[in-house]
Amino acid sequence: MARLLINHGMGNLRWPDHWQRHLANAARKAGHLVSYVQFPSPDRPVTQDWQNLLVAETQLLQEAGSGELLFVGHSLGSLNFLYAAETGVLPSRFDRVLLVAPADPELLPDLEVERLNLAKVDLTKAAKSVQIVASDNDQWLPRGIQATFGEPLGIEPVVIPGAKHLSLADGWGYWQGVIDWVENPSADLTWR
Repeated sequence: MARLLINHGMGNLRWPDHWQRHLANAARKAGHLVSYVQFPSPDRPVTQDWQNLLVAETQLLQEAGSGELLFVGHSLGSLNFLYAAETGVLPSRFDRVLLVAPADPELLPDLEVERLNLAKVDLTKAAKSVQIVASDNDQWLPRGIQATFGEPLGIEPVVIPGAKHLSLADGWGYWQGVIDWVENPSADLTWR
């Protein structure tokens, strides 16, 4: 049994057909422990509130037993994880992390995450394994995923052509690849 923490992005009210909702349901049906909480003020997020909830949910999953500790974040949810990794507030090291379409921190000037210094993020302290998946035409990544996150973090992202921000508005409802990733870190993340 894995312990899975899912962080949604800005403006996401955990819509019924969003791929994260499908992921949470599928993982629960497979017998995994899942935390998919609604973050406060999703339209006007406060970084410290999101950090506090990330830390609290990580702590609960850590105390819930054994099995792989997994994280999946989308957009601001991915930045929430990276910011926690930079500041060292995570109470546990994750076994695997999947960052989906992390937004460029420079596009979020009202949030503390804009100060995120990727050069100071030590992912080895936050996770044993980190993967990034994004699109080649994401409006939240004007410099591209490789330049914005891949190079600074030393990770080769999986790029899905034409997928935009991998959001429900972009047609990303059911997503088999991310569901499969929970069981298999080598899963084909491009598979819909």
